[in-house]
Amino acid sequence: MQKDIMRVSLGEFVLDLEQRLLFLNDEEIAVEPKVMELLLYLHQCRGRYVTIEELHEHVWADRIVTDTAVRGTVKKLRVIFKDDDISAPSYIKSVPKRGYKLICESHPIAIEQPVPDVRLESESINAVLSPTKEKSNQHQPLIYIALFALLILGAAISYINEGWSFPSTNVTVSSVEELTEFKGEKTSVAVSRDGRYIAFTGRAFKSEHSQVYLYDKLEKTTRQLTNKEPHATFVRFAQNDKALIFTNSLTGNSSLKLLPLTVSDPESAMVTLLEGRYLIGEIQLGRTSSEVIIQLANAPQSKLMLYAIDLEGYQETRLVAVSQSDEFIVSASTSPDRTRLVTLNLQAGRTQLVLHDLATQQETRLIDGTMPLKKVVWRNNNELLLLNNSSIRLFNIKERKEYVVYENHGALINMIESDHQGGLVVIKKSQQRAERLYIERSFSGDGAVSKVIDTRPEIASMMYDPQDKDLKWVRILKDDRNSLGSFNVKTKHIDVYYQSESRLEFLDVSKDHKWMLFKENYRLAVYSVERQKVYYLTASFNSSSDGVFYQDDKYILYGVQVGGKWEIQRYDLATEVSDVFLAGYRSIRPTSQGYVVAGETGELAYLDSHLGVAQALNHRIGLEPITRWHVREDQIVWSTYDHLKSYIHHFDLNRRHYHVTEDFFLSLYPRISVDSNAARVVHLSVQINDAALQQVNFK
Repeated sequence: MQKDIMRVSLGEFVLDLEQRLLFLNDEEIAVEPKVMELLLYLHQCRGRYVTIEELHEHVWADRIVTDTAVRGTVKKLRVIFKDDDISAPSYIKSVPKRGYKLICESHPIAIEQPVPDVRLESESINAVLSPTKEKSNQHQPLIYIALFALLILGAAISYINEGWSFPSTNVTVSSVEELTEFKGEKTSVAVSRDGRYIAFTGRAFKSEHSQVYLYDKLEKTTRQLTNKEPHATFVRFAQNDKALIFTNSLTGNSSLKLLPLTVSDPESAMVTLLEGRYLIGEIQLGRTSSEVIIQLANAPQSKLMLYAIDLEGYQETRLVAVSQSDEFIVSASTSPDRTRLVTLNLQAGRTQLVLHDLATQQETRLIDGTMPLKKVVWRNNNELLLLNNSSIRLFNIKERKEYVVYENHGALINMIESDHQGGLVVIKKSQQRAERLYIERSFSGDGAVSKVIDTRPEIASMMYDPQDKDLKWVRILKDDRNSLGSFNVKTKHIDVYYQSESRLEFLDVSKDHKWMLFKENYRLAVYSVERQKVYYLTASFNSSSDGVFYQDDKYILYGVQVGGKWEIQRYDLATEVSDVFLAGYRSIRPTSQGYVVAGETGELAYLDSHLGVAQALNHRIGLEPITRWHVREDQIVWSTYDHLKSYIHHFDLNRRHYHVTEDFFLSLYPRISVDSNAARVVHLSVQINDAALQQVNFK
């Protein structure tokens, strides 16, 4: 068993940090989401006063509210705590011009958790990469009975706690029609109201840019509408099907454009609606025929929120914003009558389906569970169709019931869209994951490809070993399960050490191979190979960056946001204790004589000691989860991308010489690794995954 601190006592109450729940005498207390976020922030900043301005910046970062609204939320929290006497508070103390402070006694509560089945030997890798036959033994019938009981219990708990059920239904698939062949990559799809025309974005070859296409179901012809767009990604019919709206989703330079379909050459009459935006995502129909709703982020640190765009006056109005720091809008869809919007949100590993009334702004949470979902669309004004990696499910809004209507075998369907007749048009890939190669490039010369590493397709990322040139450290993704282990390039042998149902990002490995550093969802963690135990460095609600082993692997230096401010902490692997190493920075890498640090927005600086004066290097690293940066032999190497291309930046700290290598985004995936001598870089190269358009009809 291992202990993980996920609950703390707050006076007479218990706060579950993982699930964001508050308990009194083992009974859950109802807490509004914003009140809970306030409590979590006060707990994170316990020991000091938090000003109203700071609460505006960190608890209400994504919306503008008055000071009165902030004080009202504090009052709601006091009511929950029954902290009525402001002159002698027991939980929240307030001082004019200083703010609020959580003053109740707080102690961690250790929760026993089972240790995952780790350190699999060579024969057990098959359990991760391919199905295996069960070994027969005398207890097998009992095991089956126990598993069946667990399944029944799990279904009952899911029904009671999350409101999910699977009743019988008359909605079934009547036919599936192939609309296009499995040729070329397809990204998004839209259907005209009469169902005749299907617009999609995609490309036929890896070296091409994604463009906009129009398929005519009656004539069975496909027409390419654009030829020169940098990265056409999302598309939608608009203005009563007289135009197409599409995005070029380029990080830092996204645009929204209109293609009129009433002219013979739509590209020649194309209109740019928005340009130079940080990132534009999905497009949905608006409340009127002259309005669309888009996902939009206007700054590097802001999140995608939903904005209404007036196609006539080019005005933009924010409709839906995320309310918590770890919440993301994954997908959205407008109801056929254009009065409601449903959003698919992800928060701390939980999937939430939220219904928004566009007239009253009222929100209703339809689903709050752990089942991952990829896409939501309306079937009619009362039913939704949900896509995940195993199936397409129908959800009845009035009855709050959901059931499978179509199996998604092999997770080949990755995009769905309503055909406005009760059915779907789907993008179906030819294989679950595109063919993948791992490429080594040399930093000498022009950075040309020097080696192609032959691997299994399940290997999702690869890192160099600090010393052994034939050993690579890998993340394996198979059937939505992540594993971390090592891969021998010569023998093709894989050893798996750690497995998780959660998303993993492999960050570093110690020189003696005794420790692995990674992120599990939002938490930084280190795994002891010898003890077969995971140690979490940050809580799930903390904002953390990355980490690196330090001083002969005695410590880990990592970035974490505390009280709204970034700092570098040092974790002692022997004592399991962290302390503050350097304030004001979000990431750090040791050099031969000092440190290179990255600020809040990624700007690089050099320190000759952790107390030294920072020297600006006039470069900025990427902060996205799939980017990496390394310091080897006083050479700084980092990756950035804009969804069209990826870039490997190389900076010599001593000579102050800078060089950049670029390639198409999928050809040079930015999750790079650099060897110990800064001579080579290894990265993933993803090939084209051919996909077809299919019509799925229900009865």
